[in-house]
Amino acid sequence: MNRREQLLASIIGKEMDETKAKMLDTTIKFILGDLGEQYLKFWNAEGPGVMVFQPASKERSMFFMTLEELHSAQEKSDNENNGDLAESFRRILNKAKNIDPNKLAGYIINDKEGMRYFEIDYNYIDEVPDLAPCSIDP
Repeated sequence: MNRREQLLASIIGKEMDETKAKMLDTTIKFILGDLGEQYLKFWNAEGPGVMVFQPASKERSMFFMTLEELHSAQEKSDNENNGDLAESFRRILNKAKNIDPNKLAGYIINDKEGMRYFEIDYNYIDEVPDLAPCSIDP
């Protein structure tokens, strides 16, 4: 059982408790709503980009990457012959360029499982995003 599954099991229990599941769903929606507000503040202050979470980092556990910074990260990865990472940044950059911040927010999670990009569409908050590693559509 991975960390996510363990967390869900600890909250909902081994037997599916519908009340706890509804409370968890509501809590997650509040958190996503708050994240969306923060995302929009960053977007307005710094310009288009994505919010990055690095839970293991003590220095930069959360920060905002502009489109220019994403492009620079892609070029740096290319120059260091890290093609997989460069391709990931290229895909993230292509997706992030199309974000309407009043509808969508783009997030990167960079942890021991790898780097994952996902978008939250605040018009469809009831749908669960795919946070599996390498979940970027080509």
